[in-house]
Amino acid sequence: MRGLLVFSPTAADNGICRRRFGGLRTYERGIRTLARAGVDHLVVVLPDGVDPRIGTLTRRLDLQLEFVNWGQTPDTTANASEPVLLLLGDHVHHHSSLSAFVEEGLARLSNDIRLVAQVSPTPEQSIAFHGLQTAPEGPAFPDVSVGQDGVSTGAFLCAARVTPHDMIASRQSPLAFFAERCRGAEVATMDGTSSLWRRVVDRRSARQAKAMLFGQVTKKTSGPVSRHINARLSIPISKVLIETGISPHMVTVLFVLTTGLATAWLVARPEPYWRLALGGVFWQMAAVLDRCDGEIARVKLCESKFGAWFDTITDNIAYLATYVAFLFGVHHLHPDKPWALYLGISAIGAMVIALGVMYNYALKTGSGSLQNYLVGFRSHVLADEKNGVYRTLERYAFIAKRDFFAFVHFLCCILGSFELLYAYTVGGLHLIVLGVLISQRKMLAGHRRLAEAVPR
Repeated sequence: MRGLLVFSPTAADNGICRRRFGGLRTYERGIRTLARAGVDHLVVVLPDGVDPRIGTLTRRLDLQLEFVNWGQTPDTTANASEPVLLLLGDHVHHHSSLSAFVEEGLARLSNDIRLVAQVSPTPEQSIAFHGLQTAPEGPAFPDVSVGQDGVSTGAFLCAARVTPHDMIASRQSPLAFFAERCRGAEVATMDGTSSLWRRVVDRRSARQAKAMLFGQVTKKTSGPVSRHINARLSIPISKVLIETGISPHMVTVLFVLTTGLATAWLVARPEPYWRLALGGVFWQMAAVLDRCDGEIARVKLCESKFGAWFDTITDNIAYLATYVAFLFGVHHLHPDKPWALYLGISAIGAMVIALGVMYNYALKTGSGSLQNYLVGFRSHVLADEKNGVYRTLERYAFIAKRDFFAFVHFLCCILGSFELLYAYTVGGLHLIVLGVLISQRKMLAGHRRLAEAVPR
């Protein structure tokens, strides 16, 4: 699909398109968002005097990209049969907003409907917005204030016969162009969500757009501790880190892995109390910071399968180091109880087996995150194939999520109970390998069923 990202030629838009928030300049964020929405040929219309500079990840997008100034004729023009997704440059969307709009809007375009506009109630911003009024003589876009319904989100799907690329050479604003080209034609509207877009006109509205994007970073698969406790710490940290230009991979190495390894060093000798307590704090902070790399990647639209694998492998290095440290800790505290040491060794062996099975599942399903195993544990097996043991393990699968077990570890360490920490870890690892061994064949069969059901 072809796309247009349009900044008006005014001095104000010159500053808007250069404005940096959430780790990206406005125009580069628009490029990545439109690419995520399915655009593969994109023309970016910039005010005079703007020298576009894009990062390596943007240049590597599967996207034919062209920058032009007003008054120029782009080399990339509309295909006679291909609709165009146009986004006003000062309107910042979460990519899911545009993806949903494109999916439903393409079906609305017809011989009678040349333009589909996304509308929503005004976001919580004290600035002017573009309203949308449809009439036989053509659409109108009056300025409206906050508190109105049916305002334009800045996203439009237009039929190729509207020839939106002609607007660039004529230096006509998109809204005036649509009003002229759609005169006498029906304009369709589709409801958007006000929580998924913001208009950026100044520094304050840029902060509001950044807050909107960070409001969408928590995944649906996140556990309750992650959503309600860890996110309250990780999101403010991520908002600071993202403006430094640090990559998600560097966050993983510098903050997540180091705090995990520091925990291992502390709990290997859990006396005096401060070592155990500090180890618990570090372990909980590792879980908090483990959100940050993903949050930054999602806001900067730079998630990748390599990044998911990198995060997974470094997490497991920290887990293994910490659980081995538990063996040193229990031997230090209870040298007269070798059975406790043997149980710990058995638990680490169980962990290695479970990880092997889960890595195999991730490779076969094309995922880089082992958390998807828990998703498949629930959704890839038919209800009539789940026996009583499977259902019990499914109910308590949350103990395998980092947010939960890290928080339990933190509480045990603060309470000074290394023994409870050790017992929970040993028991939990054995339960995890039991669940993995019981479920692996059924889950792979379920995944194959789903893959075969997808039309080719």
